Amino acid sequence: MSVNEHATKEQVNRLVNTALAAIKNKDKTPNWNQTLTQTLDQLSLIGRNLNTAKHGVQHFGRVMASDTNRHNTYRANQSVNSKLETLSSLESFLAKEWKKIGDALNADLRKIPTEGKNEMELLDMLAGEIESFDKLLRQNVSKVSKHNSNPHQTMIIQREITQLNAMPALTAPSMLVLISIGIRLFAMFVGAKKVSSNK
Repeated sequence: MSVNEHATKEQVNRLVNTALAAIKNKDKTPNWNQTLTQTLDQLSLIGRNLNTAKHGVQHFGRVMASDTNRHNTYRANQSVNSKLETLSSLESFLAKEWKKIGDALNADLRKIPTEGKNEMELLDMLAGEIESFDKLLRQNVSKVSKHNSNPHQTMIIQREITQLNAMPALTAPSMLVLISIGIRLFAMFVGAKKVSSNK
């Protein structure tokens, strides 16, 4: 089985770049994991083809080694060794490139949610967290307590929620929503100021 070294490296590079782009832009691309899976399948196929080619060359080498003509055997050995070296080099290249995908996935898993966000996006995230907590407060004490493993903090949260529930309407829980709206308005102000300063 013949393997073109340059073409194989080009194909591997293209596939790895596709996978890295899918990981990098996963927030903007809904089917990024499908792209990643297809790319990994194609890389696996290249790996299997290299392995098959290696076994084919080794088999050919064994057949030629049994040839009685010394001159033919010597030339065949040289050819076999050269092809095996090329295939081993391609396998090493594939493993090194594949590692880039693994590293990118690990880095993405360790990435904190705020990484790469601008001021407006961070403020919007904060507002969203406050709204989520407001919804949690409105549900009931036990659901909030489940989110906290510290018994002392759980007791404080339960006491605070009981106080909040005892207050008249339009007090603390709805204040959280007002705070989140205020943060979003501030984010709009920050964004508008940035746009005007860039002009």
